[in-house]
Amino acid sequence: MATSGQGRIMGERVPFALDAAESLSWDLGSELVDRKPECAHLERAGGGSLTAFEATDHTVVVRVRTAVGREKFYGLAATEFRSALDTLPGAWELAYADV
Repeated sequence: MATSGQGRIMGERVPFALDAAESLSWDLGSELVDRKPECAHLERAGGGSLTAFEATDHTVVVRVRTAVGREKFYGLAATEFRSALDTLPGAWELAYADV
């Protein structure tokens, strides 16, 4: 996991290992998700959500939204994302997944 303060905070707010993901700039992430189809959506107890978008056949872009609407984007191998869905922490509820 990342060692920065932001990495520790986000590590507690995402259901996948941050060392398996590539952090994307807000500009790049928002541009990609505007053009790609959604493939999964999760809701977090206490607020916040995660939506995955199919970027390529083997890659997803994940948008994490906090309860107050802040967004962070990650690029992640589809296999890593599917694996994370199989072991979701209790705070996360899967609304749907097609990955």
